[in-house]
Amino acid sequence: MTNRGLVANGDPRNLATFSNIPHFFLKAGMKNGLLHSGVVLRPEELRTRRFIWNAVRPLMFDRPGGWTYSRRYGRTVWHRREVAGEMDEYISHYQLLPPRDAVREPITFYIDATMRQWFEEYGYRIGRRVRADALAREREAYLSARYVIGMNNWCSEDVVSSYGVPPDKVRTILPAANLDEDSLSPPEEWNRELSPLRLGLVGIDWERKGGPLLLEAASILGRMGHEVEVVVVGPDPSRVPSHPALRALGYVNKDRDFHRFVEIVRSFHFGCLLSRVEASGLSTLEYLRLGIPIITTAVGGIVDPRSAGLRFPVEAGGEQVAEALAEILREPERYATMREAAGRDGLAYRWDRTASEMLSLLDGRTLDT
Repeated sequence: MTNRGLVANGDPRNLATFSNIPHFFLKAGMKNGLLHSGVVLRPEELRTRRFIWNAVRPLMFDRPGGWTYSRRYGRTVWHRREVAGEMDEYISHYQLLPPRDAVREPITFYIDATMRQWFEEYGYRIGRRVRADALAREREAYLSARYVIGMNNWCSEDVVSSYGVPPDKVRTILPAANLDEDSLSPPEEWNRELSPLRLGLVGIDWERKGGPLLLEAASILGRMGHEVEVVVVGPDPSRVPSHPALRALGYVNKDRDFHRFVEIVRSFHFGCLLSRVEASGLSTLEYLRLGIPIITTAVGGIVDPRSAGLRFPVEAGGEQVAEALAEILREPERYATMREAAGRDGLAYRWDRTASEMLSLLDGRTLDT
């Protein structure tokens, strides 16, 4: 059996690392034999070094920031790693770890976006020299990797087109809903009454994830005579605008308040993610896993809802979204069809399926999930 370690930019066991992804992937991977353990890194122990790094950047005629993209960071955090035994291979969620010159074992990357996409499409800004060096090391890491696996085609295609990685080394394996399957109760019969229409959004970045567009659509629907409620989970209620249709619940911890989180999401008629830029859009996978149809933009790596929701071009306005929803309110049987499709499609978004697909690729073993 291959001893594989899971690498993330932090502790893979911790729910706070990389949007919960390593925690759930590690749990599923250890269960089916894909993974042996997580490699624990502690970036928080390097705060003083990070402060010094940022302080000296202007003296080197470069912009502050970019510590975690630097060679020094990678070498230092990797040198302090905690790992259970010797590893034969690594799967990494972070494009620059393990440092290429620090390990001889094969590395497979499992990422939701390339750093080029972070810098150019998300707009992450760091010093010019740090950025150029990070992108060069990222390309070298991909070219020497066993595989580079994207969590979506948007990422996988960029690995080939922007980094020159041979297509036979690149794959796409969809991630899953970050939900504790062992604690998930069976869904109850959903409320077929569509008034008020409950549009839900889960995510801290209210603006990037389409919150203002959702409120615009709600206002238009209200003027049409439809009762609408926009339920927002994540951002501080004081940081979202005041609106008669808005119900801001603040942050809900999925670890401590799991059943409350599930109850809130299951109360939505639609889970929404109308982002301007997005990698995998994991909230949409959670909506579908809980049987909720989705409303999305056709951008980045957001899953296509197909028959389980609505998809809009990224330039769509509130009027276009509102009119599509008004049509559904006039023909509620269409919503019932979407609900059935969401319940069916959502069964695929489990981490044991992701881990099984990865195991099949890396070991040639297939497990029935």
